[in-house]
Amino acid sequence: MAETLKKHQQAMTIDEQIENLKSLGLQIDNEEYAKRMLNDISYFRLIKAFSLNLKPRNGSYHKDVKFSQIVDNM
Repeated sequence: MAETLKKHQQAMTIDEQIENLKSLGLQIDNEEYAKRMLNDISYFRLIKAFSLNLKPRNGSYHKDVKFSQIVDNM
């Protein structure tokens, strides 16, 4: 039986990360602040670890969820 290798997504720029989060319904009131936080903390740690209860797996964020809420949950 052949092993299936998990495909990794190509790294996104900070601007692409912001656009991706917006496309998932996350409200970002201050993009410069969001860029600084994503640069300092990392997309994976911030978004994947601290926003687990704010959206269903592989879905969009619940209505009215803001980027600042995720940062505040850290």
